[in-house]
Amino acid sequence: MMSVTHAAIAICTTSIALGSADGFILGTAFIGSQFPDLDKTDSYIGKVLYPIARYLEERYPHRTITHSFASSGVLAIATLPILFWLHWHWWAALNLGHFCGWFADCFTKAGTAAFFPSTARLVIPGNPRARLTSGSTWEYWVLAIAFFLAATSINLASAGGISEQFARGFFQDVGTASKLYQQYGSSQIIIARVEGMHRYTQQAISSRYTILEASATDLIGQEEITGKLYKIGNSPDSQIQPNKVKVEYGDRLNITAQEVTLKDIAVSDWILRLPQNCYISGSLLVEDSTDLQMAPSLEEFNTIRMWGGQLELQNARPSQIASQLGEFWILDGKAIIKERTL
Repeated sequence: MMSVTHAAIAICTTSIALGSADGFILGTAFIGSQFPDLDKTDSYIGKVLYPIARYLEERYPHRTITHSFASSGVLAIATLPILFWLHWHWWAALNLGHFCGWFADCFTKAGTAAFFPSTARLVIPGNPRARLTSGSTWEYWVLAIAFFLAATSINLASAGGISEQFARGFFQDVGTASKLYQQYGSSQIIIARVEGMHRYTQQAISSRYTILEASATDLIGQEEITGKLYKIGNSPDSQIQPNKVKVEYGDRLNITAQEVTLKDIAVSDWILRLPQNCYISGSLLVEDSTDLQMAPSLEEFNTIRMWGGQLELQNARPSQIASQLGEFWILDGKAIIKERTL
């Protein structure tokens, strides 16, 4: 077979077997697929490693010692240090590439000495007319199919894999959205396109929400147009009951979080120190908390709540804290300040 066919088959097999779209991993498989032709000085790898190729060419016929299970075993053992120096994917890619490189030649008319040092040739299939000739039309068909499968596998792997694509396509619910958010939400904006009903107003809902938090049963999402937060799910305190949830990926995202301890500080002074695009969660003890007029809203998610004599914040914005607590003094408390930047 042509070297490009060896490479395509090796890349395709490695991408599918390892579920990888990593260019360096697939490049390692490509290199491995060329090693079997080290027994020829006119091959690409033979020209690069000419002294070794010349030595092998003068002593062994083509498709014998380097096209065998024995050669795969020797390479697997010789490259074991890769398992300790790098990720096991590198070792697997190199050896898969090598195996695919020589085993594909078993389907040609000449076959290979797969069981070297035995000179018997392994030729597949049994019907001679069904075997490939190097550079023939049938080989180009094999090459095209290998390229197609490789491209498909790489595309699926780069998008999270077949199982994720299946889940996104057929199981559109809060659980799937939560799983994807927990997997990718630390580095990418995750958007939920929700169709359903507002639990309290009974209005039909069809909107997009940027997910800020997720549990197994609920999402906390910021509505794209109004900027309001809602709990989306089937919990008794959720505002939006979804019928369908479709996940979309947004821009790349960088999240930084900082925990702060607050003591004897005015809310207004504290807010001035905060970036205005942050989200704040925590628990605060404020002076004269009995004077607070907290009117929980049923229509949207309450980011500021009174609980057990303390204020509980959950993804509250600085502007919200300033408007409701700006005149109060924080006696004690802790908060996590989470900033999301593109």
